[in-house]
Amino acid sequence: MNQKKVSQILIEQLQEFKVQNIYSYAGDTILKLFAELEESELNLYTTKHEATAGFMASAEAKLTGELAVCASHSGPGTANIINGIADAHADKTPVLLITGQVPTYNIGTNYKQYLDQLELIRPLTVFSDIVTNPESIVDLLVKAMSLAINKGGVSQLVIPMDLWDQQTNAQIRKYPPHLDKTERSEQDTIKQASQLIEQAKQPVILYGRGARNCREELIELASKIKAGLINTLPATGIIEYDIPQSLGGLGHAGSPEATEILQQADLIITLGATWWPMDYVPREPKVIQFDLCKENIGMKHPIEVGVVGEIKESLQLLLTELTGKENQNWTDKINQARTTWFERLSAESHQEGYPLPPQAVIRVISEQACPDEIISVDSGDNTIWFGKFFGNRCQELLLSGTWRTMGFSLPAALAAKINNPDTPVTSIIGDGGISMFLGEMLTASKYNIPVRIIILNNGMLAMEHNKMVTADLAPTEVNLNNPDFVKLAKACGVKGFKVENPEQLKEILLENKNSSEPLVIDVPTATPIPAGTKL
Repeated sequence: MNQKKVSQILIEQLQEFKVQNIYSYAGDTILKLFAELEESELNLYTTKHEATAGFMASAEAKLTGELAVCASHSGPGTANIINGIADAHADKTPVLLITGQVPTYNIGTNYKQYLDQLELIRPLTVFSDIVTNPESIVDLLVKAMSLAINKGGVSQLVIPMDLWDQQTNAQIRKYPPHLDKTERSEQDTIKQASQLIEQAKQPVILYGRGARNCREELIELASKIKAGLINTLPATGIIEYDIPQSLGGLGHAGSPEATEILQQADLIITLGATWWPMDYVPREPKVIQFDLCKENIGMKHPIEVGVVGEIKESLQLLLTELTGKENQNWTDKINQARTTWFERLSAESHQEGYPLPPQAVIRVISEQACPDEIISVDSGDNTIWFGKFFGNRCQELLLSGTWRTMGFSLPAALAAKINNPDTPVTSIIGDGGISMFLGEMLTASKYNIPVRIIILNNGMLAMEHNKMVTADLAPTEVNLNNPDFVKLAKACGVKGFKVENPEQLKEILLENKNSSEPLVIDVPTATPIPAGTKL
């Protein structure tokens, strides 16, 4: 039997599990892995900070639904990558984290850069263990990957640096097909749901990112039962605003009209949505919940019926059970809410002035977006305005849903373009978020990843500033000393533009819709306080 090095076996096993990319940053304990990757078919992308590698893996997994992989050096590298790993953990995203470790004979000592990585990362993982013998590499690797996929989360595998070039007899295992199988909805449960829906007089559909491949079914269901359509922030872009019954988003980044209608609902049908903001939802809701993950059912609120299974299939079964009905009174209420909403959207999004009103900026971005575009957003007021005023379709929206870290948008856009080279990708990010990851402009340039980076530049941490103002606190240490982003972009080998008005932004977006190189668009932005802002 031919023996192979641990590094070779690891790469072959990753490939068997459909892995194509690894995101990382060089360090002593993983250099032997890097050298082996150079000879393999896997693509290694190195970033300017380990957190970016973690974010890119998290974004890839969110986008593809498949396992994504990142790697880090021991001690400092592992500490740096935690932010990206925490994002994957919080959004239940399948990621494998490979961390190098000091040689086995230095584990537990005061050796440089040693850290008990298992203890550090364990709260963020569904599995975490260390390889101590070359023969266990496949057993542990397959277990780590399978649990990450099956449970939806992060698995960590620690590999001491003296094991990488040790020989092993371990044999590669085929990808187990059962990992791709999902639960099927039970017909009796679908019938229970349909009976409740038929009885409802004021139904509302609340859909999340879990329903992202169900656009046609969502529209058909809303039309058939005369229900209002409300989305959570991660589901922005699935259904455009001009679709009948659409009421926009829920919560701080949503519309007050959506909240009004939701409060009047006698039945809420949630589809792939786990966000339940208490300030915006009924106190005693009557809910039917559809979700692929069994543990999500009833997690945030009481339910009448829980339907577990692939949501698109569940909706198709449900639609065959429903007869449909007229409900003019509820339809009139929804239409009146839509009229009020549209009038306000139009008035606010056509404001003029300099710096540019963020409402107008997002309107222009929305008007120029195309249905196959992937958009990544960050955390902060830039994302609140996006949720309120982006009314078009896009293929995918990537964001740090639960972790809500700043800086996610740019790494996510890079990962999206790497995995979808023929699809337009746009990052929308605030000046605070981009400042945390300015070095990744060099990553975009190094690999020529042609993403559009739109910086909403208001010279401050606007969300924090506004929360302090609404809490009657003196805004402290929230102003930013920004560089000239256009000059900085050019210094990094990235094309840069500065926008003076909405029309110029429109022209730049049109001219660079299919750009062959990365570009930065600096948009001086005003700082109105979004309604509902509070500390």
